Amino acid sequence: MTTEELRTDYGLYLKKIKSDIRDILDGKDQKRKDVLDKAMALSGLTKEELSDRSASGVSSMYRSIIGTALAKMQKYGDIRIDAGGMVSLIKSPLIIVKEAELAPYLMDRVKDNAITKDELISSAVNYFGLKETETTADEKAMERLASRLLGDLVKRGKLRYVGGRYTIGSDSIVIKRPGSVYEEFIAFLNSKGGEFFESYSAMLLESYYRFAGMKVSSCNVIGGSDDGGIDVMLCVSDWLGFSDKVLVQCKQKSNLNVTLKEVKEFVGAFYVEKGTRGIIMTTSRFHRDAATLINSVDNVIGIDGIKLYEIAKHCLCGINEENGVYSVDYSFFGLR
Repeated sequence: MTTEELRTDYGLYLKKIKSDIRDILDGKDQKRKDVLDKAMALSGLTKEELSDRSASGVSSMYRSIIGTALAKMQKYGDIRIDAGGMVSLIKSPLIIVKEAELAPYLMDRVKDNAITKDELISSAVNYFGLKETETTADEKAMERLASRLLGDLVKRGKLRYVGGRYTIGSDSIVIKRPGSVYEEFIAFLNSKGGEFFESYSAMLLESYYRFAGMKVSSCNVIGGSDDGGIDVMLCVSDWLGFSDKVLVQCKQKSNLNVTLKEVKEFVGAFYVEKGTRGIIMTTSRFHRDAATLINSVDNVIGIDGIKLYEIAKHCLCGINEENGVYSVDYSFFGLR
């Protein structure tokens, strides 16, 4: 296993790790550290890979994904972590699928073949693991959301409904290859939805800090409706021992600029959560007033689409490089 494989199949590894954690906790509460160690033992890494504890090693990256999985499972009610660090499995958790996750999946599912509504829903239920729970409540919620989304996507021209089957529409969000690698890369990021962008931003920043020779002790996606304005949190340190709590907000926007109001909200959250570094990332741009505010706040920076692309090239995260020529890594976005 390589770090490149982890980046490319991040979503699959995250799903596997969540399943491993459920198996580890089944019937027994355990300390968070023990859960981490046991999940590492189930990683499939070789002894040599496990013994490499360097900041840029595959073992460190896999352990970081385990930490993200634990944070996500706690956030969405799959597990409980008490003040003493004991982790408990919450039985029969509901798997809540969000519109930002389901819409891109539906679009991708019909891009090659026309499919009926029942086939689409059945496919989505299996893909998101809803049959693994002991209740049908999450499956019914999926059916309601899918029905609403399919009707909305047809109205907007994203899908066509002909002969009882759905297929891709004339105004589809499926990427029409733009003229530059930058435009294509940003278009792919925007097509995958906000939650994907949060996970991508965490992965990119973790890679950046590791490339910079810094230790990343934790990197967790904490986004959601109750995230308090913070989507990603990293704890990093340099070789001298200086450490930073890096708080990140992610703004996935196709056309609109990040507004002054949005930056004010993030700056407020940054101070409330007592971060030492703050980053607001976007696939778009910053309004002039928003950029002015960012520049006036110590230890807070903005990363727009152009800078995001440059970092992605530097870390080869969603980007390939061969003989100095860059291209979008289609497999990273699940298209090959």
